[in-house]
Amino acid sequence: MIRWRELFEELPEPWLVMVCGLVGVGKTTIARQIARELRARYLSTDRVGYRLFGAQRSYDDAYYRRVYEYMIVRADRALGKRRHVVLDGTFLRREIRQRFFAEFRDKASLWVVYVTCPEEIVRVRLEARHEKSLRERGYSDGRYEIYHAMKEKLSDGWGDPRAEEISWITVDTAFQEPQIIGVRTQTRNFELLT
Repeated sequence: MIRWRELFEELPEPWLVMVCGLVGVGKTTIARQIARELRARYLSTDRVGYRLFGAQRSYDDAYYRRVYEYMIVRADRALGKRRHVVLDGTFLRREIRQRFFAEFRDKASLWVVYVTCPEEIVRVRLEARHEKSLRERGYSDGRYEIYHAMKEKLSDGWGDPRAEEISWITVDTAFQEPQIIGVRTQTRNFELLT
């Protein structure tokens, strides 16, 4: 089991942890584990979108603008009380990540937890997910077609979150217990070759 607090303690508190990756890789599971361990404010793009728009979410620019604004306001409030914040979403567009980093760089230590998983496992997960209720699947509408489209956009220049000049941890969820396969901080830098 990953001991998140031990990893994050390398940097001063409070922490803003952005859990990101493609659809179906296990972001929500990891984000919830982190939030529980840190007793952090948990903010999910899927849950916020459902709260603001209901089941008829449009996923256009206006939708994302409102979702991210809501998350920024809530995260700012929590950090103002010296609470840790965990953000759960794909966050694959560099300009979105940069907006959060610019907003919170002086208010918290920033972390990216990039979640990855082999495509064949993701496909099985996404097919099984739609047999669950919307709440059971974390309010996610993720499907394999969306995963594939995001994967293409990521390779077309959306930008790997690990290229950011902040601390990051890469987690592979293909195993029974998630495995850390890379870390970069001010004092550590390793990546397992898989």
